[in-house]
Amino acid sequence: MKSVRIWDSEKANFSGFVNIEVVQGKIVSIQQAKEIPNPEFILPGFCDASVTIGANAVGGKTSKGELPKVLLGYLSAGFSHIESVADPNLAPLLKEMAKSKWNGPILSQSQKPNLYPELNVGDGAIYQSGLKGTFDPKRNRHFPIFLKEMDNRGFSQTELFSKRKEVEENGHLALAYTFADKTSWEDALDTGFSVLFHPMPEGTNLFRAQKRNFLWAPMFGILYLQELKKNPEVWKEEQIHWAKLNPHYAKYWKESLVPEEENSESFPTIPFSVFASQFQLEKETHSNLLFASGAGHLGLFPGQAAIVEVKLWESLLQSDVKKEERQNESPSNFWDSVFGRKTYTILSLPKDEESLPIIRRRIIQTLTETTCQYLGADHGGKLRVGGPAHFSILTENPLKRTSGIFPIESMVLGGKLVYTSKPTKEGTAK
Repeated sequence: MKSVRIWDSEKANFSGFVNIEVVQGKIVSIQQAKEIPNPEFILPGFCDASVTIGANAVGGKTSKGELPKVLLGYLSAGFSHIESVADPNLAPLLKEMAKSKWNGPILSQSQKPNLYPELNVGDGAIYQSGLKGTFDPKRNRHFPIFLKEMDNRGFSQTELFSKRKEVEENGHLALAYTFADKTSWEDALDTGFSVLFHPMPEGTNLFRAQKRNFLWAPMFGILYLQELKKNPEVWKEEQIHWAKLNPHYAKYWKESLVPEEENSESFPTIPFSVFASQFQLEKETHSNLLFASGAGHLGLFPGQAAIVEVKLWESLLQSDVKKEERQNESPSNFWDSVFGRKTYTILSLPKDEESLPIIRRRIIQTLTETTCQYLGADHGGKLRVGGPAHFSILTENPLKRTSGIFPIESMVLGGKLVYTSKPTKEGTAK
């Protein structure tokens, strides 16, 4: 690839113009090149820390026939590596991918999640009941504990502390899925979990957390879409926007889920705005972010789920430069409760030329270096000589364009062109 600009992880910005040479799936040289107008921009393959492949985002299970487009969905948004959490054994899928030559991201799978023993674990294929579960050597070192309560009962802090210590002593990493519950959040913090998932509830006590490092994957998209279902008209507006940013979603899933306002009894009682406000309040946590899209949950499709999560982050991380201006705008029912300003789509942002590039640089670092190193991805979320050629190609600078980080034009995995939005033959890198 000639005269492109690549992401420099050390500077968290794009380099000058370079030529990249790829041989047998590896980057063998990166050399300075001459400047050209309208260059392409190259980002390292993104990583997603929590997806469920077996759920089809419309409330059912993914069929075998759907799997190729599901896998391609992750590539369509630039993801080279994903981690499955609440799936059965993925070994048969890996064999089928190799046999059928399906293009897809590099998959890893956590240990079976541990669930409070009095909660229903179904047929037992996905969850382990209680904290007595064994380790599967064919899965990775991540050990998820779902801190979901039943009738105000759950694991005690003594049990959680003991299990975390045992897990770490065996070379594994204990993770806490807190389901946006305040008690679970504080139990996880108090017992020393270093990785937490789900939004932080209002009033969570972070006193102890401020004295140590922890990674946090908010997974805002799950609660956001649950609340968005209250407003089908706004949902339709969002669908149009998601489709523009992800042609793969537009082709396969745009019309597959239509929310119905009358089902609102099932929505969470705490409005999304409460979680959004807490996130903005706890600014110290923003440097600890880990990326997880929650793809597979209702309304969150491969690729599109990442777009939802990233755009929420952009909105929530926006500086207060135009706060006064927004406060003077007239109120507007539903979106008042979300961000306190009139808008017909949460994904459009106030134009703030100074803050948006800074925010996007931070998000790209989280999507690449932070999350990829957490997953143990072979490229480490970087583009470097001697490293694997996992990268996406963009036609505009994602730090500056109005649509943000997405859409991508093409995806290269191990030197092979595995996805393109253009009518170009797949199989080899440009």
